[in-house]
Amino acid sequence: MFRLRKISHRTSTNGSGDLIPVKGRGPNPAQEHEGPQPYFDVDFQRNVTAISTQTAFLHCRVKDLGGKAVSWIRQRELNGIIRPVILTTGLFTYTSDQRFSVLQRAVSEYSTDESTTDWVLQIKFVQPRDSGIYECQVSTEPRISENFYLNVVESRAKMIGSSDMYVKQGSTLSLTCLVTQAVEHATIFWYHDLSVIDDSQVIVRIDQHFDSSISTLTSRLRISNLQPNHSGNYTCLTTAADPASTMVHVINGEHPAAMQHGNTGISLLLQDSSCWIPIDSRILIELFLLILSYNYYR
Repeated sequence: MFRLRKISHRTSTNGSGDLIPVKGRGPNPAQEHEGPQPYFDVDFQRNVTAISTQTAFLHCRVKDLGGKAVSWIRQRELNGIIRPVILTTGLFTYTSDQRFSVLQRAVSEYSTDESTTDWVLQIKFVQPRDSGIYECQVSTEPRISENFYLNVVESRAKMIGSSDMYVKQGSTLSLTCLVTQAVEHATIFWYHDLSVIDDSQVIVRIDQHFDSSISTLTSRLRISNLQPNHSGNYTCLTTAADPASTMVHVINGEHPAAMQHGNTGISLLLQDSSCWIPIDSRILIELFLLILSYNYYR
């Protein structure tokens, strides 16, 4: 004879009597008898776009975490198979890639909510290969998780107009550099051949404007009273984008076809390894760009 046993308060069960996993958007009513259970704050961004070489931040906010641990997991596709790779657990980083780290912040630092903790996955010098799905997981039983999608885009610089310009001596040179997928506080530097253009000169004017609606940075260079020594390669350069350049020829009654293509600018020197540069100059150029990028994004 079989004796029936009453199962009390197990409303969220499957056929085997196990608790059904509850997605972490709100408390799990099946576990209320165990005290407050962790759940995710849904009011934060899950689709994140970052610009290459910047620092990317993924925010995972968890309420009532208690003694549970938060892990960040990368969902990577290898040979057509999605494989999870543990990046961090708690404040410990497991990946050997030193660009990855985790930051813990109490939301009470900037709000009245004392029950929520912000676990931030930080990726320095982010690259397009870092794009993909990242999972924030809490070590409840069963585990709860939220997926985030990181999209890394590359910033690009473009010189508006022809790659070769012929300008009369004594006139005004006007160049425009457009950087797409730019950051608001970035700075565009202008070079004449390998020298930074000093906008403190009376004949030089540089204007810069950022359009936040389309993430575009525009810089305009004007040089008045052009002289033959102003001929050469003009390059616009910012820390997050490849440089763009144009060749300027200052003429005095000569036919443009008779002009020779003279100096080579910094963008060509950096992009074409066949260009001859003394090794110490090349190292100094690359070191300068590396220091500039590090100081801006750290």
